[in-house]
Amino acid sequence: MSSRTIRQSVAAAGVIASMAFVGMQIRQSNIQARAAAYHAIGIATAEFHRGFDARLNRLATESAYPEAVKRWTLEDWESWERILTADLRMLETILLQVEQGLLPPDAMARLGYNWGPILTNPAMACLWPELRTQVGPSVRKFIEDSTPKAERLPCKIDIQALRDETILGRKKDTTVVK
Repeated sequence: MSSRTIRQSVAAAGVIASMAFVGMQIRQSNIQARAAAYHAIGIATAEFHRGFDARLNRLATESAYPEAVKRWTLEDWESWERILTADLRMLETILLQVEQGLLPPDAMARLGYNWGPILTNPAMACLWPELRTQVGPSVRKFIEDSTPKAERLPCKIDIQALRDETILGRKKDTTVVK
């Protein structure tokens, strides 16, 4: 074997070793980025829920009961809307990271955002028409695909009437008759 062939072989082996090293570094970087994403979302979710008090816990429970949400005040609706807005922002972050390949497809379930048919929830059914305009297409698709149209609850509360009543002092029936 000539010295030139040996040099070329050594150079080729060096290139292959360099490529393997770069590949391992990229893989390690991806693992670290994924861990950081899970960590950040986990902390944000925990901090969000840590801020709940007895009233917010009550709203979370009552949101699933049509008769309970009929008794909600404007303050209750506004509080629940802020909670859902924060949840939807976190959902949007997770969906974006899944879309970019930073998190795996099962990240939603692993992080506790597998809400199921969310539009069967009476409070969400009332707030969704307004909230859907404040989120990106991936969140709209996720929420709307979670509940077939036939299973979606119609909203039985006129939240705008509650706002008018509270702000303008006009008493109005807030139950929507359909």
